[in-house]
Amino acid sequence: MNNFFLLGIDYGSKKIGLAIGQSVTRNSRPLKVIYSNYKDEIKKVIHEWDIKKIVIGYPEYKNENNIHKEIKFFAKDIQGSLDFDIEIIFHDELLTSEMARNSFAEMRNSGITKKKSSDYDDISASIILQSWINENIID
Repeated sequence: MNNFFLLGIDYGSKKIGLAIGQSVTRNSRPLKVIYSNYKDEIKKVIHEWDIKKIVIGYPEYKNENNIHKEIKFFAKDIQGSLDFDIEIIFHDELLTSEMARNSFAEMRNSGITKKKSSDYDDISASIILQSWINENIID
């Protein structure tokens, strides 16, 4: 199996969570939350980690609305800002924010993290990416 890195994204209009995953280990981990200059920050991560695929959380459980349009525009904007083609995949983000909030609360209570209580978007991105990896990367 080829070893490659993936970028998981939890898109939000105010902040964007990023996570990194690896095909060989089939694991993901939170990377960071970005608040501005998202194109530059994402491009930097793509080049630094030599990302081969981007997995973006997409709320399939909701009827088509503005957030769907925003996510699709965001994906096109990222693709258009790159000087090469990269595969962008939309993956259902059902309950990832709730799961991330719960995981984040557990980490804060146990002293693992001291981040602000609103900064769990990278955890959401990691959950989205891990879900995609579990469903799509098989031995």
